[in-house]
Amino acid sequence: MSDWFYAKSGQQAGPVSFEQLRDLARSGGLNPESDLAWTSGMKDWQPSGRIDGLFISPSQELVPSADPSNPYAAPQSSWTEPTMAKTGALQEIVPGSEPLDVGACVKRGFEITKRKFGMILALGSIYLALTFGVTMLMAAIDQALGWGGGASAEQSEDIYKAISSEMGSPLYVIVTQLFSVFMSLGIVRVGLNVVSGKEVSVGQLFGGGRMILPAIGASIIYWAMILVGFICFIVPGIYLALRYSQFLNAMVDRNMGVLESLKYSSAITANSRMSLFALGFVSFGIVLLGILALVVGLIFAYPLIWMTWMVAFRWLQYGSRSTLDHPGTQQPILSSL
Repeated sequence: MSDWFYAKSGQQAGPVSFEQLRDLARSGGLNPESDLAWTSGMKDWQPSGRIDGLFISPSQELVPSADPSNPYAAPQSSWTEPTMAKTGALQEIVPGSEPLDVGACVKRGFEITKRKFGMILALGSIYLALTFGVTMLMAAIDQALGWGGGASAEQSEDIYKAISSEMGSPLYVIVTQLFSVFMSLGIVRVGLNVVSGKEVSVGQLFGGGRMILPAIGASIIYWAMILVGFICFIVPGIYLALRYSQFLNAMVDRNMGVLESLKYSSAITANSRMSLFALGFVSFGIVLLGILALVVGLIFAYPLIWMTWMVAFRWLQYGSRSTLDHPGTQQPILSSL
């Protein structure tokens, strides 16, 4: 008899017999639309509601005719097929239909960080080193040309020097911000590929050049909205920050434009904004734990947070199945995207 595996809220369980799985389904322990099942011989996970005989009890197998006077009338079943795409287990979910599960995302982020820690640490270190290096280079140029850092605002004789002494020259600001957006696009691509089980390379860090202008435009709109929101008693600013927080991920993953990426973020974060807010607090807690672990813990904490947020984005797109592996492997089910 074949062993069966099932997944609820992104958590895999099994093996169990088909009879045990059927008992679980009939007792309400499985959701036919969102919970998945798999056994040997199946190509991939399938919604449990599509497994023959799983949700139909013996008393329902033969249902009396709707018309007692006609014994030849076709019997009627009380079961209705779940409204889910039949073209595969990786169709995007209806936005908001599976609210983000913070615990499942952190758990999955932890698993991926353990599996790929060396690669994640190496690529993250390259990203930080390049970002820091460009910042230091531009600061040195400012210093050499006397554009900033030489005097405090109180000692400066004009507005330009007062501003540049605090935040660098206009050239410094423009170059560092452009480079920051450019590298952010690359690190998003790397992160999405890691959690999806796809090929990752150093070159991907530098692959966002063609999207840099749309990313800058979307970033300006995003931060402008947040600024206005914070002026309006803070809470609207937090709401807008959460609602549109996934625009850069959407831009990289779906090659979207400025307004399209913001609209996409607004759609997929429906019913999950409070969960994203909670995930922010959890991330802060992970950082604190890393600091308490003699600071060395941050070497693991930051990659964990990075992977967790990438998993969260995939959850918003594909629901709980985004946290699963292909059965019997450590290959993310997202690798078939």
